Amino acid sequence: MASQGVHADPVAIMHESGESTEGSVAPASAGGVKIGQEGVGADAPLPPGGAPVAELPAYAQIFQLAFQAQAQAQAKLLAQAQAPTPSPAPVVPTIDRNYERIRKMGAIEFEGTLDPEVSERWWEKVEDVMNLVGCTPENRLKYIVSLFVGNALIWWRSLKRAYEQKEITWAEFQIEFDDKYRPKMYRDKKRMEFLNLMQGDEQTVAEYELHFAALAKYDPEAIATQEDRCYRFE
Repeated sequence: MASQGVHADPVAIMHESGESTEGSVAPASAGGVKIGQEGVGADAPLPPGGAPVAELPAYAQIFQLAFQAQAQAQAKLLAQAQAPTPSPAPVVPTIDRNYERIRKMGAIEFEGTLDPEVSERWWEKVEDVMNLVGCTPENRLKYIVSLFVGNALIWWRSLKRAYEQKEITWAEFQIEFDDKYRPKMYRDKKRMEFLNLMQGDEQTVAEYELHFAALAKYDPEAIATQEDRCYRFE
């Protein structure tokens, strides 16, 4: 019997029994993985998904990269949502050079007058200039009004108030201007002058033709056909 407190050496016991420590295999661990000289055995259990344990770090790396990409995308969307909306570029107003052009071509300011012939000469000059510039009917009104000063400008402002919120058309403005500065009485007088026009003994054909053309606008129906015009020159 061994003395109390003395333990037997297990390695010595194995040598005495003739067993070698080399190549010995330890019992299976609680997890079922056999530990031997080669480490993890070939029949080690697979993790969920079928990948060996040794490949788990690669999967973890893929998951990490995917997570980072998603986080970056979310951060980008958040930054875009929080970014201030850029202010629209300022609109540079277009400068209408025709206001300056019609003045350079001879259209003068109109102060208003009680003499219909003065008003008529001014109107005809302005219309000739606007025809050369190529003004549309919509633009004629604003160009003519831009020439108004003094009493003419006061009249125009009063006319706008009379129309209230309604836009005045070019045709309406022509009628209003005629009623104010070329009244019906004046136009009727000129019409009768045209109808009674005859070439005098002291008047040349060229002078008569010029006078005829100046008055013909007051009664265009009287010379609507070529026959009518020839009759007036007999």
